Amino acid sequence: MQAETVALIVVKLAKAKEFLLMAQLALDGELFDAAVSNAATAAINAGDALCLLSVGQHFSGGQHERAVSELRQAGYRQESEQLSRILGVKTKAQYSGRRCTRQEADDAVKRAERLSESVTQKAEAAGVKS
Repeated sequence: MQAETVALIVVKLAKAKEFLLMAQLALDGELFDAAVSNAATAAINAGDALCLLSVGQHFSGGQHERAVSELRQAGYRQESEQLSRILGVKTKAQYSGRRCTRQEADDAVKRAERLSESVTQKAEAAGVKS
């Protein structure tokens, strides 16, 4: 793996952890839209890191569903499912005229945690130290 790719994986994982921390703080403060939004951003960064590990690239802009598809095709079914579920509620949190519920926020944060932990383990197993 190229040094540039390794460095980008490290950055993506650090961002995932940072946004996950903010998601947890927002959830604790009962700021459910902010919790979902930050959990989604954490999950997207973790997904980017896994895409870099598995297919050598990540997908930016509005290509999050492509990342889900690429991860699924690469054999990361659970990770792609976690990312897909969070993306499903991201739009509500960020753009909708409706508010996210405590349950949606709690679910999004838990999914982002699982995804981030899984990707971190896979990166470490591949020799990427964050």
